[in-house]
Amino acid sequence: MTHQHRSAHRAAHRLVAGLAAAALVVAACGGDDDADEPDEPATTEAPAPEPDEPEPEPEPEPEPDEPEPEPDAPEPDPDDGDGPTASPEAQARVDAFRQAVTELPFSEPVSVDDDVSVFYVQCGVPVCAEIAVGVEAATDALGWDYATTSHQDTPDTVASAFDAAIAAQPDVVLTSGNPREWFEPQLETLAEQGIPVVAWSLPEPYEPGDGISVNLLTQDDYYFYGVLMADYAAVNTSTGEILFVGLPTFPVLSIVQQGFEEEIGEVCPDCSVKVIEVAVTDLGTNLPGLIVSELQTNPDLDMIAYAFGGMLFGVPEAIESGGLGDQAVAVSQAGGPLNFGLIAAGQHQAAEVALASELMGWRAIDAAARILAGDDAGRAETPTQAVVEGRPDVLSGGLPLQIVEADDIDDPTALWPGVAGFQDLFLELWGG
Repeated sequence: MTHQHRSAHRAAHRLVAGLAAAALVVAACGGDDDADEPDEPATTEAPAPEPDEPEPEPEPEPEPDEPEPEPDAPEPDPDDGDGPTASPEAQARVDAFRQAVTELPFSEPVSVDDDVSVFYVQCGVPVCAEIAVGVEAATDALGWDYATTSHQDTPDTVASAFDAAIAAQPDVVLTSGNPREWFEPQLETLAEQGIPVVAWSLPEPYEPGDGISVNLLTQDDYYFYGVLMADYAAVNTSTGEILFVGLPTFPVLSIVQQGFEEEIGEVCPDCSVKVIEVAVTDLGTNLPGLIVSELQTNPDLDMIAYAFGGMLFGVPEAIESGGLGDQAVAVSQAGGPLNFGLIAAGQHQAAEVALASELMGWRAIDAAARILAGDDAGRAETPTQAVVEGRPDVLSGGLPLQIVEADDIDDPTALWPGVAGFQDLFLELWGG
């Protein structure tokens, strides 16, 4: 169903929880063999000296040798504990991405048309509704027409949503999250009609082609989100027992999982990682109980990474009800106010690899304006700490990235802005 100028903002998110660990038992035994003691030698007394002979002067006792100084004891290693130690590279990345982003990576202005219509094919998870808030605000700021329809992230509903987009005949279509195979025929029709498609969160490169002009959140971005969550888990686990909870319904979240598993093996080879995978229908239903079960089964589990922040719905409450609230902490990515509230309250979740969802909507309109003006969408330079061999498109879309912790959250009910005052910064680029 199509809605004009939607302003509703859904904030349903799922929190992340659960920590797992396995205990190591070390035993040692040993003893000393007894040896026969030798018989003590017999002693004889020396004859007394003759009376007229002077008693011999006692020989002076030799000066005792100076004791050799003992070698200095080694200085204690502050990182030498019972648990595994993360690599310096992991710590460096975590430190780098704890820093706030203060500016947009683009400075090139764009000439913006006045009479433009935008159609957003919106996915069914809450973060897509948050992005819609930014899309609608940006189109309102430019005086553009805006329409949208949502779907249930299944092949048939996605295809139907794209049919609605084609029927609306917009100047540009926005979409996210689902594999192009689900809307390939509609994509071909849009290409034939000269209607560009601006996408994000596809398991593809930054400039995918074949009907999609730009993919603002790339497969490399999601791989790096997994890398960063692995670094955070490695730096913060004390037992090395880690649980990763995957959501392979969305292809990009499988890439998050890949990045996590590969990175944790590099930066914390002594860590033990268990992976479980769930379906969308498990969120808020079966998943909370699964996490409680994992914690009960493995009392040493102390770090849980969720592929997506919206997975945590109901999880902290279930953990608290099970009396396990102090066992483990969690990290996730692309979460929202639900996650920020948990972090601020210290309720299971410790950090979020944050996506600036409202800013994402503004950036999508920025990319659309550039494409409609005959330019490319713009490409940002990858920060040094985000460079990954074989992953050239990390942060190419210019979206801010930060590990958000309790001290970074002023208002847990608000979306993370990414860059303070980003709306005015975009308006300056658009001639406003």
